Amino acid sequence: MFIKPTKKWRNPEGDSSIMIPYTYYRLCESIRDANGKSRQYTVLGLGELLEFPSLAEKQELADLLTSMIQDGGCKLSASSKLYDAAVGFYGKWLDEKKEAEHRQDRLAEEARKHAEEEKEAKVYVKLKSLQPEMARSIGAEHVCSQTLEKLGLQKFLMQSGWEEKKAQLAMVQIASRAIFTCSEYKTIRYLRENSALCEIYGMDATRITKDNLYKSALDLYGMHREIEDYLHRKVCDLFNIEDKILLFDLTNVYFEGRMEDSQICQYGRSKEKRCDCKIVGLGAVVNTDGLLTRTQIFEGNVQDVTTLEDVIGSLEDKSDGKKHIVVMDAGFASEKNLEWLKANGYDFITVMRSTGFDYEEAGEVRTVTDNKNQTIRLQKVKAQNVADNVLLVDSDAKTKKEKSMDEKLSKRYEEELDKIKSGIEGKGTKRRDKVNIRLGRLEQKYPGYAKRYDVSIEYNDKDVATSMSWNKNDEANDRATKMHGKYFLRTSLDEKTEENIWQFYNVIRTVEETFKTLKLDLNIRPVYHKSDEGAKAHLHLAILAYWVVSITKYQLKQQGINLRWNELLRIMGAQQRVTVTAEQSNGRKISIRKSTRPEAKLEAIQSALGITSKPVCSIKFVWPQKLPSAEDSNSNSAT
Repeated sequence: MFIKPTKKWRNPEGDSSIMIPYTYYRLCESIRDANGKSRQYTVLGLGELLEFPSLAEKQELADLLTSMIQDGGCKLSASSKLYDAAVGFYGKWLDEKKEAEHRQDRLAEEARKHAEEEKEAKVYVKLKSLQPEMARSIGAEHVCSQTLEKLGLQKFLMQSGWEEKKAQLAMVQIASRAIFTCSEYKTIRYLRENSALCEIYGMDATRITKDNLYKSALDLYGMHREIEDYLHRKVCDLFNIEDKILLFDLTNVYFEGRMEDSQICQYGRSKEKRCDCKIVGLGAVVNTDGLLTRTQIFEGNVQDVTTLEDVIGSLEDKSDGKKHIVVMDAGFASEKNLEWLKANGYDFITVMRSTGFDYEEAGEVRTVTDNKNQTIRLQKVKAQNVADNVLLVDSDAKTKKEKSMDEKLSKRYEEELDKIKSGIEGKGTKRRDKVNIRLGRLEQKYPGYAKRYDVSIEYNDKDVATSMSWNKNDEANDRATKMHGKYFLRTSLDEKTEENIWQFYNVIRTVEETFKTLKLDLNIRPVYHKSDEGAKAHLHLAILAYWVVSITKYQLKQQGINLRWNELLRIMGAQQRVTVTAEQSNGRKISIRKSTRPEAKLEAIQSALGITSKPVCSIKFVWPQKLPSAEDSNSNSAT
């Protein structure tokens, strides 16, 4: 090794315009490269070496450093100053060498990691190993959970003292009731085997039991009035709805099995013609958009006319100071109920019975068309002993329909009379009591038609019928068919335009649609519970599910999508959540749980509702996380 001088330039202190030269020394070594050419490289920077001005001192310093660096030993020197300088430079060289080694180690580690990353990036999946599994529906579940979140029902329950897990279970039960309308026992299997609803709420479906669901339904019914009032206020605030018109009606649902010692399950007039079963009544007040305002459960044998004051009277106080209009059918329009409505600040529109009173025309006939472009004639009339306004509604389509039905039933009634006559004149029933029984059954089967026919039967002294004749009573028949296609609306409103009253009453079809949704889409019937509390909880759970259904349909209707709930469930059921497992080329396995992309119709529904098309974030699993090294493999093999 040798010391090589190099000429450099620098600025003197305080003056940047002057450059002065100086000599800088380096310890260098000569080597030959692969091509045999001589090359010099710097081993160590020594500085200016001002303390060793002579060439001999510099040469001796080079010899000392060469001995220390190459041989690891140290020559003796007569100059302690020179020896100490050599030792100091040698220590500097050792530090730089260690730093260089560390730098090389870091670069090598970075290169290794980079190589592993490149190797990992080039890992491919074996297509034959792809295995989709654990498919669960999530489209309808996502929509229902988002609707419940918009309603804020879970937060309301937690603010009422419910624990978070208990409130989450209630949301799962309400959403599943709107989608899968079955018993608690079948709902458990649905949550575990068919639905990703529990994943949305972060719950373990295997830990939910039917007893949990029974208890949850009972707890929800325990505060049904508070929940109903909260939901009504929330919906009115969310969508800026003003309940000016209240639609009131009553329906009933029947029970399967025996209901012993029940107060609400009674035999009564079933609207599903299931007079063989006990029934329970359900009264509902809805607005013109089909959104619930109040519900109440009644005994099965309750009379419709006795329920209005209980339901309407339970509504919250009308703080807006505006009169509300109650629209109802004739079954609720007793004079007592109408007077009660007036006394409590309500207007009303109801249907009057078309017989039993006289009336006279009090206005001109106005012609309008309904939503099917059918002609409707409206005329104000003055009804006897009625102080309220009365409107006569005459529909050509309704007249044609009722006339056709009347002709059909009249023909059947006459055919039955002919059979009785043939039996009397031939070989058949002739005894007076038997003939009367047949006539009684005929009148029971076709009520009202016996008054429209004059039947004459001759008997001998042994009370045996010998002949029978009948003819239609034209006067009685005219009275019966006079009101075909006509009905009367009675109202406390002082409307100048007849069309407004008729349009107000037409919205009563909305409450009929509500009951239709509860019975057909949500399968509220039949009821299988064996206790009053269980039956009430069952009905209340269906009502909560109807809130989810009605709010979802209301939002879609605002965007021009008007579909029945069953059709919406069919469309939403196409979106699934699936786990795909595959083997990688590096020996690892990878599993990705992800929701499928919604199809065009479902995407339009989600867009109209303002919700994301990705219900739950994707989850990725890779195992094993660390592949075994060669040493681990040998060790395992040896073991």
